[in-house]
Amino acid sequence: MLSVELLTIEQLNNRTIEDLKRLGKATDVFYFKQFRVKDDRSTMRVGTDAVLLGAAVDIMGAQDILEIGTGCGIIALMMAQRSDAMIDAIEIDADSVQQARENVMNSPWPDRIHIFHSSFQEFTRACSKKYELIISNPPYYSKSSKSGDTKRDIGRHTDWLNFNSLINHSKEIMKETGSLWVVLPVRESDDFIDKAMKNGLYLNDQLKFIPRKGKEPNRVVLKLMKEKKNEVTEHFLTHRNADGTFSEEYIHFMKAFFIDF
Repeated sequence: MLSVELLTIEQLNNRTIEDLKRLGKATDVFYFKQFRVKDDRSTMRVGTDAVLLGAAVDIMGAQDILEIGTGCGIIALMMAQRSDAMIDAIEIDADSVQQARENVMNSPWPDRIHIFHSSFQEFTRACSKKYELIISNPPYYSKSSKSGDTKRDIGRHTDWLNFNSLINHSKEIMKETGSLWVVLPVRESDDFIDKAMKNGLYLNDQLKFIPRKGKEPNRVVLKLMKEKKNEVTEHFLTHRNADGTFSEEYIHFMKAFFIDF
């Protein structure tokens, strides 16, 4: 068997999806403890990045939450489970919007989640609301070749939403004490943090995700705010033990969501 560090990103993503399906005990639907998700028509499907971000966000006191690029709606549904907030979720792809709305209607919280068919730029121009939390699992490929699959490319490439646009529009509709949360590959995070600082948002906290004990982090959840913090809080979360089993800390972290945890 290939070791984790030799797997391609595509192989890692496929493995992750199979793991999540096993935890949800289904092949075409992801069953979580309080909701279920179908994602076959969505640009942003269920995966480790999405559930990591959905579990990591500090939702304390949030009354209005915005998710950018909701795909199948997985993160919006996690926010609804974790809070009493009203949640707006935007998505540019029509099929994804329809599937997210179906997932929301089949959830316990259809009255608290609203799915908008819009680009983030268009949404911001029409938005009169200010949000405590803005959340995104954003596209991050800027120079790599495209797959030719439009849905896949929308979810992965920055042509439709680049870092500067995400940062500036988020700052515009964020409350003064609000925060922007994103999940990114570690190698892309420095560029995002640098662009955010130049545009008036500052890193306050970060959670570094270690795929296997003894390996380097490969994903990071960033919390950015308008207020600059003297010292950035840094946390670490290990996904798997050296033998490939889920770590106790990951089981505890995701216990509210995964059926087997």
